[in-house]
Amino acid sequence: MKNNKKLVQWIIIAVAFVAIKLIPTNELWTPILGTYLAITVSGILLLAFNLLNNVTSSIILMFAYPLAKVCTLTQALSNWTSQAIWMTLCCFVLVVLIQKTTILERIAYSIAAKCKGNYVALVLAIAGISFIARILMQGILALVSVIAIVYGMCKALGLKGKAAAGLLLVCTFVYHDANHFLYSAGYFTIVLSNAQAVVPELTSSYPAFFADNWVFIIPLIITTVVVALMCKPKEGLAATDFFDQKLKELGPWTPKDKKMMVILAIFIVLLFTDSIHHLGMMYAFVFVITAPFLPGIDIGEASDFNKVSWGGIFFVAACMTIGTAGAAAGFGKFISTVTFPVLQNVSGKTFLSLTYFLSVALNFIMTPAAVMSVMGEPLAQVCLTLGFSPMAMCYVVFQGISQLLFSYEVTVYMVAFSFGLFDTKEFAIPMFVKFVIQTVALLTIGFLWWGVRGLI
Repeated sequence: MKNNKKLVQWIIIAVAFVAIKLIPTNELWTPILGTYLAITVSGILLLAFNLLNNVTSSIILMFAYPLAKVCTLTQALSNWTSQAIWMTLCCFVLVVLIQKTTILERIAYSIAAKCKGNYVALVLAIAGISFIARILMQGILALVSVIAIVYGMCKALGLKGKAAAGLLLVCTFVYHDANHFLYSAGYFTIVLSNAQAVVPELTSSYPAFFADNWVFIIPLIITTVVVALMCKPKEGLAATDFFDQKLKELGPWTPKDKKMMVILAIFIVLLFTDSIHHLGMMYAFVFVITAPFLPGIDIGEASDFNKVSWGGIFFVAACMTIGTAGAAAGFGKFISTVTFPVLQNVSGKTFLSLTYFLSVALNFIMTPAAVMSVMGEPLAQVCLTLGFSPMAMCYVVFQGISQLLFSYEVTVYMVAFSFGLFDTKEFAIPMFVKFVIQTVALLTIGFLWWGVRGLI
């Protein structure tokens, strides 16, 4: 039965590839675009079906694009020099090193004890920690550090499947979607700067951004509670005294615990003071995974690198290559040519709604940054011509790229998924619920408030 299922999945992959390649080409839908989409869809299915190990599937996807002349080999491998790849590697190494101490167990058991073994309370506590971290820190690297801690908690508590998905996904989307109402100087500005090419006077600020978008706190809270209830295991975590007993069994702090705590404290200081030292948060991650190996500290060993999830590293790299190859193939230009004339013949609210759903759809094929880069300028031109608000357009594009069903669509979700504690189905169901709640909120209270603010 298992072999028959795999055979069917291989056939689906082959049929998808051939079907896309058989789409007639013309001046708009070029052969190179057909090849790009065929490889992308087949590669995504290969990863989703888990027919091969992650490393093999990822390598096939990465090298298929240059082999088929969709992009150059240099372009396909360019993501290996990006911070996202090294950030992921540092995250995995950090988890291995922390697990050599009792720090994560102490955090997990302490929080679980305070939540009295209640899973929903634990999820809400994690949401609160993640939100505070977002207020204090910005950027993907800071989020990854929070994900790493929550992963350690899941391991310490023995959580897998939907229970682990609830904790890791809530941790990720609370931090990530707080960007809907907390200004992100390094992320939202991608779509804003592209729109400014058409509307130079278009600007934003922390107070203005919050004033326009504070209402989206409501759907974020609702989503957190609903996902917590959905992912709640049939049995509770354990009685409170169980966690208290576990804390006692850990005994006093060991020398390794204390050394690692000092390293983590310096790490956090480096993250918080990035605006002062201007080194970049990447160097904080480099410090935190190298310091444990230094003489006199001796927490790490060479064999620790054998415990790193290299499959997760290759998975992230392969998914990022999808966006790189799409840009090289001219996929963004194709989308612009096809969709933008349609958007010009609708009302303001319909325009914003279609722009939002278009952003969601494009996120299946392109990276969020690529979607924002592609859509900012041409959509701003539509807004300028028809009298729509270019700022509202930027807002809906930004919210659209935050909605996803599969982990490959957004890097931080790839990191959470790559730890291997839950499968694709256990990822997709909560994310679909999140999409429904936040979409309804955008089209109702979001549009209503933007009307009050004069954006619609």
